[in-house]
Amino acid sequence: MNRHIELKAGEHWERLDHFLAAFLQDLSRSRVEKLIRSGRVTVNGSVETKKSREVQAGDLIVTEQEIEEAIVYAPSQRLIKLFEDEWLLVIDKPAGLVVHPGAGEKRETVLDIFRHEYPGVGAMADSERPGIVHRLDKDTSGVLILAKSEEAVRRMQELFQEREMRKTYLALVAGSMRFRNGTIDRPLARSLKHRARFEVVGEDREDRRDAVTEFSVIREFARFTFVRLMPRTGRTHQLRVHLAHFGNPVLGDILYGKSKGRDFPRLALHAFRIEFVHPFSGKLVTVTSPLPADLRRYMIENFKAIVKL
Repeated sequence: MNRHIELKAGEHWERLDHFLAAFLQDLSRSRVEKLIRSGRVTVNGSVETKKSREVQAGDLIVTEQEIEEAIVYAPSQRLIKLFEDEWLLVIDKPAGLVVHPGAGEKRETVLDIFRHEYPGVGAMADSERPGIVHRLDKDTSGVLILAKSEEAVRRMQELFQEREMRKTYLALVAGSMRFRNGTIDRPLARSLKHRARFEVVGEDREDRRDAVTEFSVIREFARFTFVRLMPRTGRTHQLRVHLAHFGNPVLGDILYGKSKGRDFPRLALHAFRIEFVHPFSGKLVTVTSPLPADLRRYMIENFKAIVKL
């Protein structure tokens, strides 16, 4: 049994296969190409077998698919927008949502929703991660920047590489910190024993990369501490490794924590604020994400427990 699908282009697309892949996201790029080659796609009533065919605004694209293939992607949630202009979109990423698909990744991602809400990004040369400027771990919540064009991606990535992005995180960490504020300056490298992890290393590791984190204590509780973190470099798992190295792993960190995540249901790390000079307008942009309800609730409950004692 076949299903009849009609799609009308709202803007110009450089390639027919990019257009179809953006709207039929449950189909791989190879399956989209197969549809076109087999003559199962028409453009304005004429069969089109060239995947590189341009699509003009107003073109009507029709395809006949087997019913098990004919699934037009519908996201389970919308992106929470904190800032937007013609070049950039800054969102509030919820904990538990992956930024982009990894090897064998089947779960819904930020990129899936971004492509659906902004189908034009599907025309970017980087078809695997269009518009992705940086990333947050799956269980980290907060501010995430997406770009709407290839030029915007390039310029924003340059800001990250040149360390011109000021990022602030909030976290709940185990125990009491030795100092109220300070700087952790320890190089990192991938663990030789556990390839999914990173670790603080010495001068003997040639693959080490410098990593610097500034921190300050906001409030101490009986079993944990609420801290502000300002990474000056952007290494993978930097904050988590630095904190765990000094005996204060982030609550809920099943990779670096000692309690295997039983102290909090998810990684208690939140990307709170990001500041940068806009690469197109030249204006200072500051975007803040409110502290999530689960972190606020956990601190309130523990504060009440202290008062009762």
